[in-house]
Amino acid sequence: MQPPDASDDLVVSTPERVAFQYEIAGIGSRFLAQFIDVVVITVIQIVITIGAGALGGLFNSIQLFGLVELILTFILIAGYFLISEAASNGQTLGKRYVRLRVVGDQGEPLTLGQAAIRNLVRVVDFLPVFYAIGVVTMFSNRRAKRLGDFAAGTLVVRDRERVRLYDLASTAPAAAPELRPASSIWSTPTEAATPPVVAASSGTEPPLDPALRRLVVAYAARRETLPAYRREALARSAETALRAALPEVVTTSGPLAALDQLAEREGISPLRPMHRNASRAMTWGVTTMIFFWMPLIAIPTGILSILFSGAGLKAVRAEPQRYQGEDKARTGRLLGIIGLAMSSVLLLLFIIAIVFRSG
Repeated sequence: MQPPDASDDLVVSTPERVAFQYEIAGIGSRFLAQFIDVVVITVIQIVITIGAGALGGLFNSIQLFGLVELILTFILIAGYFLISEAASNGQTLGKRYVRLRVVGDQGEPLTLGQAAIRNLVRVVDFLPVFYAIGVVTMFSNRRAKRLGDFAAGTLVVRDRERVRLYDLASTAPAAAPELRPASSIWSTPTEAATPPVVAASSGTEPPLDPALRRLVVAYAARRETLPAYRREALARSAETALRAALPEVVTTSGPLAALDQLAEREGISPLRPMHRNASRAMTWGVTTMIFFWMPLIAIPTGILSILFSGAGLKAVRAEPQRYQGEDKARTGRLLGIIGLAMSSVLLLLFIIAIVFRSG
């Protein structure tokens, strides 16, 4: 089998001599993602138009309608791609659906500065119409980079396939054949007829089968979000492999206890609850985005999301082995800031309209 062409794919080598390969996204998949994003923007634009029309009708002012429409449309077009890619690790809604991601030229995560540069140059890529310059540029290089990618030092790759826990558990690890110790250093080990008996008093624990260890690591990374019945079902599906690794634990306490014990034995922290302030930050952040058009609700909830996010981040960082929720707290704060900014703009426009009307 021939190795993949390095000019077509991105291969990143780490100091530990581990290579990661990313498949460069093609033009077709990128345009499909762009089409989905355009549909999302169009739906949001319709909502903005309806809201601006209602506000203009309330004050009987066509100028107010035009002003609100212009400002919110500019914020939408300028901020959708920038905020989505910066907050979602290089993915918009369209890219997430098509399983694409924007990364740096060396495979590093997208930074805020890179997201800002590539989306500012998007205006040039769009010229003269329908991304004409961008399409010509993408066809002219093997990594399908547009001008914004060259300016920001980024490229679009295919996201890695997700591995489900039940996929890992469905294939039980095959038992490796036991080898007899060689009679001398010159002889070749041979398969044993019967497996050797391990003394119960041995203080060292045998290493896990690679397939079982992948299951344990994947399970431990998600068990905080899995309900009890799903964890039980997952442990039962891998009971054969768990019984081979920890027969006494499976016999006395069940397969789930063995799975949890293996997760902790592999150096993975035990189950950590979500910090309540992180959950509150997310709740208030989502509320702010939903009611951004009502400043009397959005401004207080936006402030609450920021306050709870700060408290949650401080608590999680102080006790990382006890709580989780840093990502949720950050996301709640981001939603709160965005909703608060949009609501503040609407409130400012409302005040300006009242001033002009009274004058």
